[in-house]
Amino acid sequence: MDNSANNPETPNRAMIHTRRTFLRTSVTAGAALFAEVLGARDPGQARSSAPPPPSEPPRQTEDVIFLTPEDSRYGAARELYNAGVHLQPQRIAMCATEAGVQQALQRAKAENWPVAVKSGGHSFEGFSLNEDGLVINVSPFCDLRLDARSGLLTAGAGCRLRDVNRFLLPQGRFLPAGSCATVGLAGLTLGGGYGMFARKWGLTCDHLRALRMVDGTGAIRDSAAEPDLLWAGRGGGNGHFGIVTQLTLQTRGVPRAFSSWKFRAYHLDETRAASLLEAWFDATAALPNDAFSAWIMNGSQVTILLTTVGASGQQGVTAFRHKLTGLTNKATSAPPVPLMKSLPWYYGEPGPVSFKNTSAGYYQGMADIRAALPGIFYEVLTAPGLVFQINTLGGAITDGADGAYPHRAWPYLGEAQAYWNGALHAAELRAAIGRIRDHIAQAGITRHYANYPDLSFQDWPTAYYGRENYQRLQVLKKRYDPDDRVRHPQSVRLPA
Repeated sequence: MDNSANNPETPNRAMIHTRRTFLRTSVTAGAALFAEVLGARDPGQARSSAPPPPSEPPRQTEDVIFLTPEDSRYGAARELYNAGVHLQPQRIAMCATEAGVQQALQRAKAENWPVAVKSGGHSFEGFSLNEDGLVINVSPFCDLRLDARSGLLTAGAGCRLRDVNRFLLPQGRFLPAGSCATVGLAGLTLGGGYGMFARKWGLTCDHLRALRMVDGTGAIRDSAAEPDLLWAGRGGGNGHFGIVTQLTLQTRGVPRAFSSWKFRAYHLDETRAASLLEAWFDATAALPNDAFSAWIMNGSQVTILLTTVGASGQQGVTAFRHKLTGLTNKATSAPPVPLMKSLPWYYGEPGPVSFKNTSAGYYQGMADIRAALPGIFYEVLTAPGLVFQINTLGGAITDGADGAYPHRAWPYLGEAQAYWNGALHAAELRAAIGRIRDHIAQAGITRHYANYPDLSFQDWPTAYYGRENYQRLQVLKKRYDPDDRVRHPQSVRLPA
């Protein structure tokens, strides 16, 4: 995002929604990279041949290609959306089959390398890379199959959200998720997955019906035989136990239309910003589950987004529009349009981008965040490039599927974002994000969204998963990855 919030006549990227949900990156580089070398084939079919024993030299096969930093294709294979992450693995294994994943894991064991998993490359803290280890890149797993009778979508772990939309929407089906075009479906789902449609239908992980994984030992696991694996896949995060290769998700019928409004307030100070935020909390409490809203502060400007897949004349939507129109300087709207046309509006910008995006906690309402607001507003008002945002949850999320996602009772989620140009600006904004994090912690807010990680969070296991869920995830870690081969700085730890 730029700093155009200071100019009320300039469109502000932050006013649409979160960077995670709405910025656009280029199409999957990894799948094209593998296809260039091997040609097209079905990446979802695991080979029956066993991977080579560790005593044999590693080799390039039709199942896996090992890229070194000297390889011309290495840069595209390691690229992340976050341009500020500079980790460099020893090898990147471009895997096209589960047998290829097994071969890569055997290579890692032989070399005693840690393993990270990369699909979309949108991990905010760069957890899909590592330093001097092995990265298993599953972007070639990009097959999509829809069962027309049941509406079940079977997707390779390398699929991006834009690929899913392009595949499903012409068939009259839809998967509730975020809106960032190239976020990886696997990482989004495994960490939770919310967006403009979650209040209506639930989180993306609530639609997960099955998954396949090559665990840290190289064994192929299927949730059909191991229901605990499905439980963990519903919000337990990614890169903990092994390499997920395939997901099966329940799709929905495409809604008839999508309507949206934006309300802008300019030249705010701390007092007026707090008053507007309190009014927004009050107005969102009456929204129907069809609707979603986000409150976005960038500099001295606030933009409020309202969307619905229901009737634009619903009582809660109408009351919200009337209230916010009277409290803001400018209101705009888009007429109801088909989802196939409206979704690309939120696909966002191409990356990579130099940024930091972190969870700012879950709230029940204004009372939870009030004590932190003076400090937060001061930082956003005085540090160009900072964005503070709160999104509506609740609705169908509250009663979602059984899984490791622990925050269903919390109807709001905050996030702090920073976008910079140059090292000096980056240092200033990282420090400001740190102060915002401190204000939030001092206000007693301790729950955070695993897909918005921060390396500085204290007691991150409890913050992301809750104490009981984390202990259950640790038991699964011991079962599936007893040598802690697959790991990143905030992956589930083996039990003591």
